[in-house]
Amino acid sequence: MGTIVARSAAVAAAGLLLLVALIAPGAPARSDTVGQITEGLRSSRLYVTTEARGALDAAGQARVRRALEAADRADVRAVVTRAGVDQRTLIGMLRAVQSRLDRGGTYVAITADDRMLAISDRMSGTELNRLIAQTGGGGIEERLVAFSRLAEDQAIESARSGAITTYVMLVLLVLVAAAVTGLMLVSRTRGRRRLARQMAELKDSVQEDVTRLGEDIAALDLRVTDPGLDPAAREDYARALDSYDAAKAAVAAARRPEDMREVTSALEDGRYHMAAVRARLASEPVPERRPPCFFNPQHGPSARDVVWAPPGGTPREVPACAADAEAVEGGADPDARLVPVGGTRRPYWDAGPLYAPYAGGYYRGFGGVDLLSGMLIGTTLGAVLTPGWGLGAHGDQLGGDAGDLGGGWDFGSGDFGGGFGGDF
Repeated sequence: MGTIVARSAAVAAAGLLLLVALIAPGAPARSDTVGQITEGLRSSRLYVTTEARGALDAAGQARVRRALEAADRADVRAVVTRAGVDQRTLIGMLRAVQSRLDRGGTYVAITADDRMLAISDRMSGTELNRLIAQTGGGGIEERLVAFSRLAEDQAIESARSGAITTYVMLVLLVLVAAAVTGLMLVSRTRGRRRLARQMAELKDSVQEDVTRLGEDIAALDLRVTDPGLDPAAREDYARALDSYDAAKAAVAAARRPEDMREVTSALEDGRYHMAAVRARLASEPVPERRPPCFFNPQHGPSARDVVWAPPGGTPREVPACAADAEAVEGGADPDARLVPVGGTRRPYWDAGPLYAPYAGGYYRGFGGVDLLSGMLIGTTLGAVLTPGWGLGAHGDQLGGDAGDLGGGWDFGSGDFGGGFGGDF
């Protein structure tokens, strides 16, 4: 009898436990993590969370997947979540998935209560809102299919517009490049012609110096075969002729203003040796080798320094021949070397940068630019004389399975960057 009672009690207890199990509310299942959603979207463009399985049946999921796969250019990935998830939480979830997955241009989330939100690094928030608004009025399946189609149309249109814009830009660039090239060619041609004219003027001017030296040497009327001629005079005369020949060859070969330095350097040497010949023939002491006359290097070596100032300039000492020194000290104008400039003639120190090598060659052996820079202060040539003229997408990456749908995916506040839109 006791055994029967015990068995009855055990059966009753088991039945009670079964009844409790049947009527008791079930414990909530753990919601999908960001990591699970990410892995799901690696193999499929649609992910339906565990708590939203009832919102979209298998047939609907298949249709949505086909629509998402067809939207290849838009590259949309979609997540269906439970109802009641707020906008900020969905944005954080989508950004976290996007940063982990590192693929897909647009991510869309739709809740079981038919609220849609999207983020994109290819479309602006305005464009996303327009697409989402156009999907309104249908259920989850219809809205996701419509969004996929609209996003693909948008991507195709953007690509077409981009191609047209690129083509137009290329055409414009070609036209601009052609115009710039044409202007450069015209400018270069004009520059070459201008330089050629200036070079011709410079060459003619320097040729005058060469011719003048040849005439002055010839005026010596020296008979080098005369046995009574001082050998030193004969040697100086020969060196003057050699310098004259060197100057003629250099001016003939000159192609640039800088080439004139060699010409005038040879002329200075020839002028000095010619002065030495004159002194020897007159039985006078050979003159000291001083810098050429500043006012006109054709005058040969200077006799002394004289204080002179250009118009409006400060006084400075310059080397001068005896005649020019007397003229300056007497208040008269020196016999300046005038050169052709644009159809007029003016002193070489006011003729511009083309004459810098010309002057530099004459004073090459006397300090060059150091001497000239002091003498030419306040003149056009002084302003340009330099040694170069022949005188020497997303925010922070979220790691870990950050929360679940039930916990609200708390990603913190702040701007997630990129475009997003929604109908919240």
